[in-house]
Amino acid sequence: MDALVVASTEKQRHAISDVLYRAHIDSVLCSTAAEARRASFCRPFDVFVVNSELPDEHGNLLAVDIAEANDIGGIYIDDYTRAEKFTDVLGNLGILTLSRPITKSALYDSVRLILAANARVRALKTKNDELSAKLEDLKYISRAKIVLMRTLGYTEDQAHKHIEKLSMDRRVSRRKIAVEIVKTYEEA
Repeated sequence: MDALVVASTEKQRHAISDVLYRAHIDSVLCSTAAEARRASFCRPFDVFVVNSELPDEHGNLLAVDIAEANDIGGIYIDDYTRAEKFTDVLGNLGILTLSRPITKSALYDSVRLILAANARVRALKTKNDELSAKLEDLKYISRAKIVLMRTLGYTEDQAHKHIEKLSMDRRVSRRKIAVEIVKTYEEA
């Protein structure tokens, strides 16, 4: 697993990366928002930790950009008064807000929580993509059944069996057969 750590001082970067190392997470360390953006465009990360006080911009903007661009959650660290201000906005993007001072155990627990949430989101996204593909397949197959019923006088059951048989005989997907049927009979 890989983490993007963004903090302005070397002491902060190493303190955060030490906690991540305990969680068996490799860290890429950045000291500016620009450097962090370049790193996040070059490779995917499993989690990110942004300390608010950066020399080139405020950390909350960077955290939002990383979360939106990479579909991952992360951790944003700031002083209590500013952290409280950003908690709702960042929370809606899957970014956990921590107030300074924080303990290593609190950071460790937060990282584990974000990693679990990110894994769950990835699994749901994969499942959603699979269901969307199946739904798209069903649209093509239904269209092909209608074409067969209209042009060849098949019943719905006959049209279904015809598509299934062609799919098995030719060892191609039912969707591919459905697309070919629609092209053949609707263009004729």
